[in-house]
Amino acid sequence: MPKRFSRSNRKLPLGFTLIELLVVIAIIAILIALLLPAVQQAREAARRTQCKNNLKQLGLALHNYHDVYGKFVFGKGGTGWVSADSGNWGRLGGLVPLLPYLDQAPLYNQIQGGGTSTSFNGSTNYPPGGPEPWKTNYRPWRTQTPALICPSDSQPTQGGGAGRSAIAKTNYGFSNGDSIQGSQNAQENRGVFAHSRCYGVSDITDGSSNTILMGELVRSIGTENVLGGTAIVTGTDTNPSLCLGAIDPNDNLVFASGTTTRGWAGDRWCDSNVSMTGINTVLPPNSPRCSNDTWDGRWGIYSSQSRHVGGVQVVMGDGAVKFISENIDSGDKTASDPGTASGRKSPYGVWGALGTRASNETVGEF
Repeated sequence: MPKRFSRSNRKLPLGFTLIELLVVIAIIAILIALLLPAVQQAREAARRTQCKNNLKQLGLALHNYHDVYGKFVFGKGGTGWVSADSGNWGRLGGLVPLLPYLDQAPLYNQIQGGGTSTSFNGSTNYPPGGPEPWKTNYRPWRTQTPALICPSDSQPTQGGGAGRSAIAKTNYGFSNGDSIQGSQNAQENRGVFAHSRCYGVSDITDGSSNTILMGELVRSIGTENVLGGTAIVTGTDTNPSLCLGAIDPNDNLVFASGTTTRGWAGDRWCDSNVSMTGINTVLPPNSPRCSNDTWDGRWGIYSSQSRHVGGVQVVMGDGAVKFISENIDSGDKTASDPGTASGRKSPYGVWGALGTRASNETVGEF
């Protein structure tokens, strides 16, 4: 009689074989590789949305200010200067008067109040309106306003110690229009913001929905980087394409070896110099930024930049936030500076026209 085995005596497999385990690991790795880009894209989409919301908040703040004073904020203003800490050199940026409309009234009141309580050392008596915008001993200049930071630009907002990096930053700058030399102390400008002068909605005869108020900046992380860095290039007022020539031909993310560079973009939120808190609409979005001189107050080509793929976000005169492709029509990149007076059509295509407030231009879809 054949011997029978009961079910309980049969040997069952106790786990995965090595081959099965390797197959499972390979499948998991493939799934991760497939899903990771989607996760990264979703995260960037969320960051980009936050940047958009920040611009909406800035646009609303500008219009609330306009409702009170009948004009938008100045591009450059402030108090005079006699000696150290006596005033802000007329270098006060337009973000300062916007503070009460960005839920930052206590910070604004500190700046307007002055006194020793605003100093880190507790002894310097700062004037109302604040001192020079590079004073790291002044508490308000080192106070970061969250609405001024785009999370897509993830580098630290401030460095430690008392160096220049201690000043709070911004990822958003005011539009000076399509003028190149007008980016330096122009009291009349083709954009909405100028030195010691305020423009209002009534001055935007090209249409508020066709005119940029503010655009994105990339904060400087390394002066050699095209995004966030500034190259020192002369002659761009007669030929803006010279700025493009500063890019390394073998690596378009950095400036060419031997190029003198600076790290000004977004560096001091309170400073009015266009090199730090401004843009102009000469070269298309995500183009390099180039100054005529190593001093941060000089004129130049200060392109709007972002870490979003393919372009930048801007807030228009009607408060709408638009994404502008870096491939937008930018006209003749070798055309000379159109100057600071209104009325002349921009030579820099649709992008240039979006920067002008009163040049009798009609802008279609962009």
